[in-house]
Amino acid sequence: MKFWHSSHTFEHPWEMVSQAFWRKYPNEYQSHVYGTDVIERFVDEKGRLHSKRIIISDWKVPSFMKIFYTDPRGYAVEHSIVDPVEKTLTLKSENINAASLFSFQEDIVYKGLGAQTSLQHEAKIRFSASRLVDDAAENWLFNRVSNAACDGLRAMDSIIDKVEAEMQSTLQSVGRTLDESITDAKRSIDESLADAEAFIDSSISDAKSTLDRCRTVEPTRG
Repeated sequence: MKFWHSSHTFEHPWEMVSQAFWRKYPNEYQSHVYGTDVIERFVDEKGRLHSKRIIISDWKVPSFMKIFYTDPRGYAVEHSIVDPVEKTLTLKSENINAASLFSFQEDIVYKGLGAQTSLQHEAKIRFSASRLVDDAAENWLFNRVSNAACDGLRAMDSIIDKVEAEMQSTLQSVGRTLDESITDAKRSIDESLADAEAFIDSSISDAKSTLDRCRTVEPTRG
């Protein structure tokens, strides 16, 4: 059995990183992942989002393993919990096919740390196909996990940039809409004040004219 571990810090808040995670597949850096399929999703009494999905990928099995495993597709089940209060995204996944030949388990945690997000990634690898190939197979998968993790970070960085650009565009749009609303409100107020001033001036003028006419009328003698 082999153990693999990696850690990383994203210079972005958890909300942005977790949003990017759900948009991770497909991506240009991990073309071996065919796709994902959500098979269960619910929110518990604490407001945490639970999801279960199947991840289908091309394992690119090396030639020395094809005698034991001929299907190029790999299927894994992933359980995730999103806790918006604690700002954590926790994932556990494991292979569901070829389980009699090997076991591959992953534990991933994204945790918000102010303006940053930490990533802890662990994996356990164990082959039991044959003593002749188990060590070589574990070494192969260990290296594959390392390479896939690096590709995954590049993919996340790329998607985070897109999410950030979309958020900035939305904020700018909202800002423009707000500015336009303020401008319209000021224009409306100015127009109302102008109308009020005109009405007052007109009323004063009419009152003065009426008063002047009254003063010029001579009293009627009986």
